[in-house]
Amino acid sequence: MVRLMKHYDIEKLNAIGISEVANMLGITLPAKKGITCFKGHDSKSPSLHFYLNTNSFYCFGCGIGSKNINLVKEYYDVFFVEACKILEDHFYGNYTHKITKKKIIYKNTLEIFSYDSEVYQWILDNLTLSKRGLDYLKLRGFSEETIKNQKIFDIENPNTFFNSLREKWDEDRLYKCGLLKMYQDELTKCWWRHTIVFPYFNLDNQVIYLQGRFLDDNIDLRWVNLPNVKSSIYNLQILNECIHGEKIYICEGITDTITMLENGYKAVGIMGSNNFKKEYIYHFMNFDIYVVPDNDNGGDKFYKNIVDAFSLYKSIKRVTFDKKFNDISDYIKGLRNAQ
Repeated sequence: MVRLMKHYDIEKLNAIGISEVANMLGITLPAKKGITCFKGHDSKSPSLHFYLNTNSFYCFGCGIGSKNINLVKEYYDVFFVEACKILEDHFYGNYTHKITKKKIIYKNTLEIFSYDSEVYQWILDNLTLSKRGLDYLKLRGFSEETIKNQKIFDIENPNTFFNSLREKWDEDRLYKCGLLKMYQDELTKCWWRHTIVFPYFNLDNQVIYLQGRFLDDNIDLRWVNLPNVKSSIYNLQILNECIHGEKIYICEGITDTITMLENGYKAVGIMGSNNFKKEYIYHFMNFDIYVVPDNDNGGDKFYKNIVDAFSLYKSIKRVTFDKKFNDISDYIKGLRNAQ
């Protein structure tokens, strides 16, 4: 699909007056106010806005936006190249393009994205962990046994890796499971540096998510998630090994989870301080829950969110440690250095 883009003058297509493109789609533009988004998610306040001065659009409800090509792509739910063809035929061809594909309305654009265990498992089966990746993890106190058990791998050369993905799997499928993303109107890879990848599994041991961590520490962006794909609980499969009433530690992030595992605790991880969802509580009703938050405001919020989620069902305990340490990983490392 991406290779065909060179046949279209993207700048010319995006330079068409966006009001003319909206008119082609049957969208009536108001003078100032926003309108109901064609994705079907607006409930109270119209969130789709058109900006004639920049020839662009943006929806504050679902986040779609950009120029003409993206507008047609989103409206008809077609590929980027097909959207180019529609514009080319309508404005520069000898006839008016008539779309034959039925327009699909989504209540939420995230409904088109989902995990793809078959693709993720193929990646897991075809990649390993490089020496540099292994050394990086061992420096953080993780043993080779724990790294192996967590099935951690890395992508040394993203270009080579994503080329092999495109040869094996359809680009639309890779896009919908988050491995490809739209950037500046083109499909591109979700990870673009040497990346360590941590797989997430469900209780049936199917891989349902992949979280990337750039190997370099000297950059602001380190953790890179699969765009638009719903995250899950890291190391959830460990609950299959637990008995009723056993202690389970809920950690803030992957690194702390692996640190707890390394030290003999049964732990799971949540991606971010605000990401513990109420539906998660049903996984933990039979266990004694301890929360392991970071020593900062985000950690306080993380703990409170989990306490609130369980408030009607059971009490939650908090693991505390010296405030001079940022998180449990730093704390355990400090104890080791002191010995």
